[in-house]
Amino acid sequence: MSIDRDWLLATLNDALECLSESIDRLEDERHDPEDILLEDIANVYAKLNYAVNTAELGPEAIDTEDHDKLIEWPENMPFDRD
Repeated sequence: MSIDRDWLLATLNDALECLSESIDRLEDERHDPEDILLEDIANVYAKLNYAVNTAELGPEAIDTEDHDKLIEWPENMPFDRD
């Protein structure tokens, strides 16, 4: 397996930023925690899945794979999606 280090770093930083924003929103009591869980955290998962699913192809994955496939649970993860 050959990982595009720079791309993986960029995509993980994107997920980290999204998670940080989710935490900030959760700390602000004006925001509904259920909305944060169902929307923000789901977005964090999608970004992490994207990082894993595109780690080898790098930015070229955007042009070669279906977007939904890029953000779905990675097949090579050690536990099942079901």
